[in-house]
Amino acid sequence: MTRVATSKSEKREILRRRLDFEFNPAAVPRDWYAGDLHLTLFWDGLSLLFPKGEQFFVNSVKHFTKPRNGTSRITDPELLDQVAGFIGQESMHGKEHRAFNEMLLEHGLDSAPRLEAEVAALLNRAQRKLPPIVQLAVTCALEHFTAILGEQLLETDRHRAAIHESVRDLWVWHALEESEHKSVAFDVFRAVGGSYPIRVGTMLVTSVIFVVVASEVHIRLSYRAGELFKPRRWLSNLNFFWGKPGLFRKLLMPYLDYFRPGFHPSDRDTTELLEEWDERLFGEEGTLLGVLKGTYDASGELVGAPAG
Repeated sequence: MTRVATSKSEKREILRRRLDFEFNPAAVPRDWYAGDLHLTLFWDGLSLLFPKGEQFFVNSVKHFTKPRNGTSRITDPELLDQVAGFIGQESMHGKEHRAFNEMLLEHGLDSAPRLEAEVAALLNRAQRKLPPIVQLAVTCALEHFTAILGEQLLETDRHRAAIHESVRDLWVWHALEESEHKSVAFDVFRAVGGSYPIRVGTMLVTSVIFVVVASEVHIRLSYRAGELFKPRRWLSNLNFFWGKPGLFRKLLMPYLDYFRPGFHPSDRDTTELLEEWDERLFGEEGTLLGVLKGTYDASGELVGAPAG
């Protein structure tokens, strides 16, 4: 159950964890999600969007921390620390999903590099054409998507169990950190004068574009894998996302909450959830200690050395 935050001023420190996953194509099934190749290709498609998408997020936030006339537009030290953590986490997500995407080539998804390049070209055009405040609003919108998706993954046993153990930790770790830094881009947007009309208008346009791009990537991957012309698979998976268990259906209300004038990401208080998963992944018996190379605070100081 989602809890209501008691204070938006109590911010969780965003640590930069340096990890190094290894993905063995022989150990990762092609149908690594629920034993269903068609469903798996949807998540593979999302992974193809991540590396360039994460870089777009970083660039849109960094723009407002660069000095103008000798002064940064962001002066709050706490927010600047949060931005440093955000950049570190997003950069690591891009690195690890690039490794995951390289594994997809070994699974026969030879169209993956072309799809990644097309996504990169789209985002490069957006960086050239859109005003910086709109680029930041796009980041806020997509960060809301990833935050509520990540929260759902951390909360839903069935969702996690569907992911093969060889890649489960990647997706759970990513979900944890998306939830940890979910407020950063939004707080920067507010700090530099972002308005409600820009925020919600951009969300509407971004939602349409995201659905179109993600669907096209899924369709093209399905075609190359011989999964496109299987109506029963499409109907079954449409039910999976929108019927029962209805992963996307259950995200509808959290998504719509973004349009509330007083919305803030921390209204969905996930403090206990994050503490639980931080311990499960990086505690004394954490499942990710074997791939953790170091943990750093906002200043870049090593605060957690790798185990052993």
